[in-house]
Amino acid sequence: MPTVMVCGSIALDLIGRYPGSFADYQAKYPIQGLNISLQLADLRTSFGGCGLNIAYGLHQLGVTVIPVSAAGRNFNDHYRQHLQNLGMDISNITVDPDFAQCASAVMIADEHGNQITAFHAGAAVSSLRPLPGAIAGIEQVSLAVLAPEDAPIMLRQARDFARLGIPMMFDPGQGLAEFSQADLRELLAMASYVIVNDHEWQILQHNADMGPEQILLGERQVIVTRGADGVDIFQAGTLPLRVQAVQTSAALDPTGCGDAFRAGYVSGLVRGLAPQICAQLGCLTAVYNLESDHTQHYAFAREDFARRYAQAFAAELPW
Repeated sequence: MPTVMVCGSIALDLIGRYPGSFADYQAKYPIQGLNISLQLADLRTSFGGCGLNIAYGLHQLGVTVIPVSAAGRNFNDHYRQHLQNLGMDISNITVDPDFAQCASAVMIADEHGNQITAFHAGAAVSSLRPLPGAIAGIEQVSLAVLAPEDAPIMLRQARDFARLGIPMMFDPGQGLAEFSQADLRELLAMASYVIVNDHEWQILQHNADMGPEQILLGERQVIVTRGADGVDIFQAGTLPLRVQAVQTSAALDPTGCGDAFRAGYVSGLVRGLAPQICAQLGCLTAVYNLESDHTQHYAFAREDFARRYAQAFAAELPW
């Protein structure tokens, strides 16, 4: 199995659930100056961070994964043991003693899956994090995932992967607005795959001042996730491809579903599967996450995953 390197944040998430609709709240209490007071039905702490969520999903899917990140001292309290219990390689997660905290995210979701998110980078900006080229075993890496992080960090990592000739997936996430036009154009030129949600797809085009045709030049693949409406895949010279989301009656929390989708999609890429199948794997992995109340607690046996894949897509699991 080829190796995937995932560069991205490791975070401790504080996740809340609002038992209603943000739209109804706004209609009932017109928001003035962004003053919002929400009564939550649930609040919990969860292991998270886009980079480690993706790495967790890849590990569940049987892909050899090397997460690269920087953490604060509180990583040693519980997170380290959690990853070690999984058997994941954590030798390239650098704990910077100058930072007390890992990155932290506060996320509140309503009953429709809409989210309010606040993020603090914590130790993610540590200068102790190694560049990919300095990591032992880098020659075994067949694909790199640049998960959402501080823009300068992502740019440094991308340049190093490009120097090494390792294909990259660029995943700017909600920090997309932090990138300058020049940065975005450089990152797009280096990326083999770009993955964004439908809102980010519009921002990417606007901030890079590039149309879809320009972004799709060459063999580049653009994956646009649309939540319950599925996913679109764009590639020059081919018609856009739509893959429907997998339905479930047991949805618990949408937090981390995008990261789980990315794990499923990448697991298909490194197995040499077609884009449609990659997207199907991503949609099904996202549902397992949706049915869990934590981003790194879902698990499945291959037999169960294969059964649900056959139910959803009327086809056998291709590995």
